[in-house]
Amino acid sequence: MSEVLLPQIALFEDENIASGMTELFPAVWQALEGIASPRAADRHRNLDRLLELDAPRFSPLVAYVLATRLIDPDIKFRKRVIQALGDLLIPIMGERPPESVRGHLKGHCSVMGRGTVLAVLEVAEFDASANSQIAALFNMCSHVGSVLVEVMMERRISVSLRRQAINFIGQVGFIDAIPQLERLIERLESRSNGQRRMPFAPPSDPDEASLLTGIQTTLTMLKEP
Repeated sequence: MSEVLLPQIALFEDENIASGMTELFPAVWQALEGIASPRAADRHRNLDRLLELDAPRFSPLVAYVLATRLIDPDIKFRKRVIQALGDLLIPIMGERPPESVRGHLKGHCSVMGRGTVLAVLEVAEFDASANSQIAALFNMCSHVGSVLVEVMMERRISVSLRRQAINFIGQVGFIDAIPQLERLIERLESRSNGQRRMPFAPPSDPDEASLLTGIQTTLTMLKEP
């Protein structure tokens, strides 16, 4: 039977090893292990260490492991992970991280499912300061647009998260969502008009009606030339 060779993620890029980063291996590895601690305080402390070493910018493995924490139960830690990863995708003074780091991060984002998207939207609702990094992460994967549309249309999901989904559809520019946005406007306006014509009917959800303004703003953004 022939041996199957599985791709491995390097701790550091070869050029970084050559530049004298070998001595950082133990510290980075120890901090990386601490990211999986069941204690939130330990995860925060070890993330501090990884950021001090600038490890996410130079290590594909660190970037990949951090991406698995986008569903971390501690929303404050989740926000910090989003900010760290998003910063890798936003050029600073024209400088980008190594392509392999971006590649592994993009690979993880390309399989981002509904649960992860909802976890990220919760962070947006919790603290808007992470919005630019969230948009950068969502922009890594075209299929996230369809997930955001599902969230937007699902009445069982809280209105606050649906509002965030609508917001990021516009921010990232998922133009394929235009038909669903227009359909949702028609549905909400029809329900509102029906309520006015038949005041004896069960009242519609006033919170859901509040989505109209956001939908109209997003449609304007998507339709701009």
